[in-house]
Amino acid sequence: MKMNWYYRMMLSYTPIFFVVISSIIFIFFLVLNNASENKYIETNKAILERMVYNTDANLMLIERNMVSKLLKDDAIRKFFVDDSKTAYDYFEIQKKLIELNSSFPFPNMIYIYNEAEQLIISESGSYTSDSFGDKDFLMSNYTLEEPKGWSDSRLFAHLNLDENKQEVVSLVKFYYDGDTKLGAIVVNVYLHSVIDYLNSFNESDSNMVRLVESEESTVLVQSEYTGWRFMSDSVYDKSYSSLSLFSSVWMIIVMVIIVLALIGFTIVTHMHYRPIQSIMEKVGHFSSRKSEELGIKGTKNEFTFIEMALDHLLKKSLDYENLYKEDSLLREQRLFHDLLAGHLLLSDEEFEQHLAALNLPCQYDRLGVIAVEIDYYSSFTEKYNLRDQHLLKFILENAFHDLGQQSKLFVWHAWMQPHTIVYVVHHHPSGSGKTIVELADEFQKWISHNLELTVTIGVGADSNSIESITESYLSAQDNASLKTIFGTNTLIDNRRSAGKLGLDNYAYLQALESAAQSFRMHESDWREKLIQVFSELKKMRFVERDMAVFMNSFVLQMDKAITALSSSIQEIWKTDYQLRFAELHRTVETLDELEKQLLSTMIIFEAAVDEDRLARRHHSIALQAKSYVDAHYAEPDLSLSRVSHYLNLQPSALSQLFKEELGEKFIDYVLKVRLQLAKKLLVETDDSIQSIAEQVGYLNVISFYRAFKKVQDIPPGEYRNMYRNSK
Repeated sequence: MKMNWYYRMMLSYTPIFFVVISSIIFIFFLVLNNASENKYIETNKAILERMVYNTDANLMLIERNMVSKLLKDDAIRKFFVDDSKTAYDYFEIQKKLIELNSSFPFPNMIYIYNEAEQLIISESGSYTSDSFGDKDFLMSNYTLEEPKGWSDSRLFAHLNLDENKQEVVSLVKFYYDGDTKLGAIVVNVYLHSVIDYLNSFNESDSNMVRLVESEESTVLVQSEYTGWRFMSDSVYDKSYSSLSLFSSVWMIIVMVIIVLALIGFTIVTHMHYRPIQSIMEKVGHFSSRKSEELGIKGTKNEFTFIEMALDHLLKKSLDYENLYKEDSLLREQRLFHDLLAGHLLLSDEEFEQHLAALNLPCQYDRLGVIAVEIDYYSSFTEKYNLRDQHLLKFILENAFHDLGQQSKLFVWHAWMQPHTIVYVVHHHPSGSGKTIVELADEFQKWISHNLELTVTIGVGADSNSIESITESYLSAQDNASLKTIFGTNTLIDNRRSAGKLGLDNYAYLQALESAAQSFRMHESDWREKLIQVFSELKKMRFVERDMAVFMNSFVLQMDKAITALSSSIQEIWKTDYQLRFAELHRTVETLDELEKQLLSTMIIFEAAVDEDRLARRHHSIALQAKSYVDAHYAEPDLSLSRVSHYLNLQPSALSQLFKEELGEKFIDYVLKVRLQLAKKLLVETDDSIQSIAEQVGYLNVISFYRAFKKVQDIPPGEYRNMYRNSK
């Protein structure tokens, strides 16, 4: 590189050198011309007057827009006039304030005041008049008969305890309903934005415009609209007034300054040149080596290489920063998920350390847990695309966090399943005192009012320590899963779920088998049996996963019943209804919905079966035989031959027909009907076994005894003792 950097540095100071000389010459001639000095002041004053005029025009525009909004906007009118307002109305008012804000030429903060409700709403939220930081200014102006116009500069903040107060100028306008004053709207324009607007007309920082209260400068203009006084700093300096004549002494001084400047530049260049030269040599060697390794031509401009290196360094720095933020969020979510799932066990002290590391509050004396399930999640995923799903889930996350902040409670959450989010609330004495059930109820009402979806919320038992948070989560999850019996869009806590009995699978399996057999035998009481099954299930802890087991059991029992019927009915079942029943639980969320869908589908299937049976004459004959047995079962001489004679058929033909159409042998059906009545008489009456045998068609009590024991595995007397005692 030799000495080229030395010369570069020397030449780099040349512009500064010429600037210094030019400035000296400019100031010299400026001081000599006193007349131009006065002209400069007049020009500055004219410019300042124009700048103030433009500023007044913008402030007048703000005032006109405010008056127009008060007179024409229905949402603003409703805020002052309507007594019944919802959270959505307040949201709409905030939107109107934001729209009005965006129409103003200066950055500002707007709020409106309702005298009747003592309520103040701004773009950042709603406040009562007592908690509002700008109450003194508002009340001092509101008591006036007419607003004064733009105020002088003052300090403004939303809250009384807010130390970060902004310097603003304010305009107040009253809202009247007839002659009655109902409230006011206040616009606070940030003073620095007005000053910045005035100074934006300056091409340099030499003439800065300021707002003053007294005459501090010769360049001073007072606004006719606001009454404010604006001052422009003057750039001239009267210390040079003695240099009114050109003299040889001045020329000598100028030459001395030039020589001293050259000597100073040379000395400074020499001092700084060596370390820079050493750095650039290292940059050059590194650039050459990397270029040789990559097989490309190296750049000859060291500054280009440095610029590229700095750009790369900044990009890497931003990438690492983003990665760190994402990693922090993932670590936070993983921590909360593992704690709830029981994968991570921490003591209270260890949990506080983790929260402190994530810059999160750690104060609590108990922890409340709720599990929020999105209802009809399959419909939710079909209705919204993936982006909208994430947006709605993000709204769910933040809505409850905002609710917690309003109650001065810290909330954290974790998505435990795609459709289930769990919130944990840190309760402490300094909070609002609201219970977890009250917060959950408010949250559910907010969702129903503002979003096109519903949620079911399960409330778990409060936990006194992070060590038992998993039990609280499981309790909340169990309660939420009981929406199958309580319904969707509901709130379920331990008090509601405590009265539900444990599920008895064996009991409903027997009932389903009985309903399926009734359907097979073309008996109409299958509906009542299914309705009774659902009635009993609603008293138990029947959850979503149990619906799949229930429907699988139902399909299995129907398979067994249909297998005994004709091949055409079996084909109808397998082709059109078997899969339909098996998938029925996927389209419903509650037992009521499952009952309705199951019964309606069964009625359709029954109609198809009846249509098939009517198309076959044999089925009608089988039903006649069945009806004859139902009417004459108590007669000892009832037999296949007797019924065949009654129907003018051969016994073998009737036996085959009965089995094909009703899925049961004739003799088995006769035995079943007789024993059903016998069991009822054994339990409900004190008749002797001999008498009961005769009532159900047995002349010989031994024959009755053998038949009963063959079917029930126990003698009639033992059956009576067993079931009468249990009853």
